[in-house]
Amino acid sequence: MTKNLWMEMLSVKHTKFLTALGAFLLVVLTLSACAPSEDAVKNSSSSAKSDKKVTLNIGTMPAPDSLPLYVAQKEGYFKDQGLDVKLTNFKSPKERDAAISGGQLDAAVTDVVALASYVNGDLGWKSATGLTGYFGIVTSDDSVKNVADLRGRSVATLPRQTPTFYLYQQLKQNGLSANDVTIKEVPAIPARLQLVEQKKADATILPDPFLSMAKASGLKEIAKSDPKTYQTTILGVDKKLGDDKATLAKLTTAYNKAVAQINKHKASDYQEILTKDLGFPEVVAKNYTLPHYEKAGRVPAKMLQAAFNYAKEEGILKNDIDASHYQLPVAK
Repeated sequence: MTKNLWMEMLSVKHTKFLTALGAFLLVVLTLSACAPSEDAVKNSSSSAKSDKKVTLNIGTMPAPDSLPLYVAQKEGYFKDQGLDVKLTNFKSPKERDAAISGGQLDAAVTDVVALASYVNGDLGWKSATGLTGYFGIVTSDDSVKNVADLRGRSVATLPRQTPTFYLYQQLKQNGLSANDVTIKEVPAIPARLQLVEQKKADATILPDPFLSMAKASGLKEIAKSDPKTYQTTILGVDKKLGDDKATLAKLTTAYNKAVAQINKHKASDYQEILTKDLGFPEVVAKNYTLPHYEKAGRVPAKMLQAAFNYAKEEGILKNDIDASHYQLPVAK
């Protein structure tokens, strides 16, 4: 083989090798360009994690205090925040508290005295926000014009509960004490109302819708709590949710959107929720005036401590407790 032919064959082989190598490098570069970077993979994973819905089971009570939660669900405010919320309505505090003790709820519409009982039970629950709720004291006795006139009268209620705590606070503000009235222990709220209507008790303490029902039947309201300064009802949360600031912030955002929505409307716009979920008789719901709902906020520290002190006096709490340890800052 001549030298020139040998050199020509080497040149052809070299050219083919370079062509193949170039094609291989082109494929490698293309694949590298298409493959996601390590940061992109991490960000994608983080985004998928953050987009995952959080499931919450919230216990509610048949009272106007729960309305913002139902509106938030109906309007999709929970869903907008990535929350999958189930609202479980309880007909009595006893049923609700049993569910809380059994670990069935992440949060619940409850009250300041019940919160003290959760503390005593070491359940890890805290107050996330005060709710817009109120109590009224009603009477069928025309001679009872105000709370001071309850001296020597009988009051249908149940000791160791928030309505009685409210009664004692009102008595104190009017120069009376618990010893100045006779307590008739009646567990069921409808039965208390009936006793007063039948004049077998002089007065009782009621939340809505029973308060509205009482006034519609002719009973007289002699006192009513102001939700801005006397928040007896709260949204309590368990320890896991209480430690999850991000989820609490989302829950607060949805709640506040519902509050803003409600304050633009009348009760007639929420007839279905009032009657179906909150236990309002249709005739009461039609004439009901919604309160002005407040956005999420802390229960006044002085009032929460007073509720805990009452719980200690009633034997609910075994020791003196600093109530501030059981109230969370409002999540934002």
